[in-house]
Amino acid sequence: MGEFQEIVDASMVGRLFVLMAIVGPILGIGLGAMLGVRKKATYRGALQGLVVGLLGPLNWLLWKIYDALTDRNGLDSVRNLEINVALFVAVGAVMGVGIGLWQRRNASRMEGKGET
Repeated sequence: MGEFQEIVDASMVGRLFVLMAIVGPILGIGLGAMLGVRKKATYRGALQGLVVGLLGPLNWLLWKIYDALTDRNGLDSVRNLEINVALFVAVGAVMGVGIGLWQRRNASRMEGKGET
């Protein structure tokens, strides 16, 4: 039998994440605007789509940070695991707080307009 080969390598994943970082915001704006037209809020829909689309560049940035940390600390080190867990928990917490604030702000706007 031959040598084992990876089905997907890190450079392939990196290229996919770069593609997502480029296409995500553009696609998000377009889809958000199209959905916004249905609600007669094109600008707001495009803005919301952009925010969702920016997850692509965020994913690419986190991949680059993960890759650099792994190169520096080693793939199987406990230190690498601790740093990456702390980083991803912090990013998740910031995103969760941000989304919560955004939803509360939008809910208070809807209440002011008499909508529920």
